[in-house]
Amino acid sequence: MKLGIIARINCHSCIRIARRIVEIVPPSWEIIMEDKLARSMNRKGTDFRNIDADIIIVIGGDGTILRTAQLSRGKILGINVGGLGFLSEVEIGNIEESVHNLINGNYRTYDVMKLEVYINDKFFGMGINDIVIHTARISKIRKFSVYIDDRFMENTSADGVIVATPIGSTSYSYSAGGPILIPSLKAMVISYIAPFGSRLRPIVCPDSSKITIKIIGKFSSLVIIDGQREAVVNGNDRVDIKVSSERLTFIELKNSFYDRLREKLIKDVVN
Repeated sequence: MKLGIIARINCHSCIRIARRIVEIVPPSWEIIMEDKLARSMNRKGTDFRNIDADIIIVIGGDGTILRTAQLSRGKILGINVGGLGFLSEVEIGNIEESVHNLINGNYRTYDVMKLEVYINDKFFGMGINDIVIHTARISKIRKFSVYIDDRFMENTSADGVIVATPIGSTSYSYSAGGPILIPSLKAMVISYIAPFGSRLRPIVCPDSSKITIKIIGKFSSLVIIDGQREAVVNGNDRVDIKVSSERLTFIELKNSFYDRLREKLIKDVVN
């Protein structure tokens, strides 16, 4: 068994957790550790981009998980040492129990979709959460043309447009007023950031659709993948987004999507 371990940079708690995991896992398991974490533990490490493991334990928050999904390969088990930690399965209080369940094979897996992003027909990257096209200057509204399967939907003036997967629908899109999509749905959602006078509300599209955003006007905007990677686009540039044939696999121990939804989002609202 190849086990990858990745942790948030400059997090002392994350390093302590990583040390404990190394102590628990069987000696027969090969441990592949991200190089910055490895140096803090006086071990030999591997560049993020070269980690290819059966399972990757990610210690940190959702941002660390998204970065891992961008650069590494393997089934992901998240340990939350961040804020909300919606993508994380394990909380600090049950780390040892969770690792023992992992060792004994007491877990399930589920796949989530990835989105491919093209800028003017050139491949830019893939995301699992959301693709955001956002004005490059604060308080400067932009105009965007939205197409679905090359069919014109609307010109909208807004701070930006979000295209989210079901997993990503609980993040930025949710904050912008978009609906929550259950992970088993084969769909994407288009939401708008601070739209001005738009009659259009968030739209749910099937996963077979191609979503196209055209930037109108001479001012620049940013295309941002999972909050991790960005590129500048200018007037008349086109961003195409579609579902990839690739999938990312998460490990699920006890908490289902519905448990996390209730505990991390709905519970706070009810209370």
